[in-house]
Amino acid sequence: MDLTPIRRSRALALVLAARILSLLCIGLTSVGVVVQVYGQSRSSTQVAAVSLVLGTGLLAGLLVGGILADRQNRKRLIMVGSCWAVVTFAALSFNAASDHPQLWVIYLLGGLFGLTEGVAETAMTAVVPSLVSEELLPATGALITVTTTIGAIAGPVLGGLLIAGPGLAATFAVAAAGTAVTVLCLAGLGPMPPEGVDEEQPGPLDALREGFAFVRGSRIVGAVLVVDLCAALFATPAALFPQLAEQRFGGGPELVGILTTAPMVGATLASVTSGWTGRLGSPGRVLFAAVAAFGLACMAFGLSPLLGFGLVFLALGGMADTISEILRRTLLMQHTPDRLQGRVGSLWLAQAMTAPALGGVLAGLGASFFGPATTVAVGGAVCVVGAGLVALFYPELWRLDAQLKTSDGAQAAEAGAAG
Repeated sequence: MDLTPIRRSRALALVLAARILSLLCIGLTSVGVVVQVYGQSRSSTQVAAVSLVLGTGLLAGLLVGGILADRQNRKRLIMVGSCWAVVTFAALSFNAASDHPQLWVIYLLGGLFGLTEGVAETAMTAVVPSLVSEELLPATGALITVTTTIGAIAGPVLGGLLIAGPGLAATFAVAAAGTAVTVLCLAGLGPMPPEGVDEEQPGPLDALREGFAFVRGSRIVGAVLVVDLCAALFATPAALFPQLAEQRFGGGPELVGILTTAPMVGATLASVTSGWTGRLGSPGRVLFAAVAAFGLACMAFGLSPLLGFGLVFLALGGMADTISEILRRTLLMQHTPDRLQGRVGSLWLAQAMTAPALGGVLAGLGASFFGPATTVAVGGAVCVVGAGLVALFYPELWRLDAQLKTSDGAQAAEAGAAG
């Protein structure tokens, strides 16, 4: 892994440290909320409802945050989100420790936390490109992906251990204390206003339309979002892990956990060996290859009759998906002007949140007609074909030279301003 960005930018080092700790604390809390809601209600529907409330708030926060991050001090937005997270986790701890914990408190706090977290995450995404020089953006994108991977793996594991030990209230309290440390990390940063903001700013709807106009006008940014959509919509084996574990491999809940872990193992390996992604001459071609490899790995997993081979293919898929994410994040940072980083980042994050959920629904419908294994294999094939079609219709990304990164973004920015 290339650690040069951390060595050269103290601000980036603080941001990444805060991000890792924040994601760990969110992981602790997410497990705690699921356990508490199910323990009190004995209803999976209630668990799903809490997730829906959180997701709705998060989606709204991402869209609002994209506009705010392009017109206000981004550090302030991140700090507000972090401070509210401390309040949220502390309130969850007091609620869990009370004699009669209330579910409505979890719903209320979940919705408000999703809103503020969406704003803070969008501001964080927007501010990162300004912390390093342009040649360090690929390595920076890889480091951000690593923080996401660490949080996704370690947070829930630590949460499970804490819940089984000290209990729910202590788990939420640890999350609150850890998030307070992130506030201290971020307090050492200077102001981070967006660049090129006009004194007469457009209204919220006009600002959002400008972001969409930029995405339509940029052949690179548009291609990155479309190829990402191909993988998220069609290659979604995780939604079918419980059914595959039972019907294909003859296992139970413990096997679902193993299937879920396998892609994470591949993602971790790809993350810690990601230094080479910053030295690519043709990042667009590697991105298409990574998305196609992810689709092929899903196909192979769906067709594999043996669990051992299936786990290997899942790990390979996790590696390909992580490489794809690093390149997608890097290309978006490189080809989006600073004044639009918030809105473009919010659109990407919103797509990353909603598309897999829709893909899971499509996978579930497919499994009811064709079976889970066939659905996974066909979905992987559609992903491969989709990546090929995007490469055909967006030749600018296929031919992209790493040394020629700015013209497309400048032209699209002009188109966005005109729109």
